[in-house]
Amino acid sequence: MTQEERLIHLTSLIEQQGKVTLHDICEQFTVSRDSARRDLVKLTQQPGIQRIRGGAVRTSVSARLEPYSGKVISEAKQGLAQCAAQLIDVDDHLLLDTSTTLTLMARYIHRPATVITNSVDILQQLADNNHVAVHLLGGKFDAFHRAVLGHQAEKQLVDYRVNKAFIGVCALSEHGLSTNNEQEASLKKAMMAQAQQVVLVCEQHKLGQNNFHHVCGLDGIDVLITDQPLTNAYAELFDSHDIQVIVASTTQGQL
Repeated sequence: MTQEERLIHLTSLIEQQGKVTLHDICEQFTVSRDSARRDLVKLTQQPGIQRIRGGAVRTSVSARLEPYSGKVISEAKQGLAQCAAQLIDVDDHLLLDTSTTLTLMARYIHRPATVITNSVDILQQLADNNHVAVHLLGGKFDAFHRAVLGHQAEKQLVDYRVNKAFIGVCALSEHGLSTNNEQEASLKKAMMAQAQQVVLVCEQHKLGQNNFHHVCGLDGIDVLITDQPLTNAYAELFDSHDIQVIVASTTQGQL
């Protein structure tokens, strides 16, 4: 993996959890401490990221709490979001995980449906959608993730049974889905347990990555939506686990 590819992933990681350490970089990308330090130097040249002893952090609380409408959305995310929304059937009951792409997906839900989510940004996107009934999970609000996390939200999920759970991806490999946030991992597991079908929405650069907290193996995934064709190795891997792979068209990302 090139430094540029690592920086894309590290930027996403620091956006999700607010901090990345030298140890994280060495462990996750199997690089030397010298390479990890060079990555940190490049990473902290970006606005809103500051070098600290042993790592880097997000510097602006206001940036962490930035409304979804203020975020820059890539064409790839737009394509993924539109593709995911097309899988929704009339009167589906859905679980939507916290994710920038899934928040954008909510904008494209035009069929009658019921949505259960822990994301305040998804709630905001659906507030004026007369076709969709929204249930917001209760519990402790995490300001950085702009989401409700924790035991209370997980306990509430037991009362629901849904057609599809749309889950955001932090890292996906032959070992399965993983994330660096323990509470996030636990809630993803709880969501997936209540769904007839589990749909992962994953940008290509997150493939081949492993984070600290395991969510599920590949056998727990039914559908994978991604933004680029897979390598033969990944196509064979996912096929061996009966995972349906959908590649979002680039034209879907054009608004």
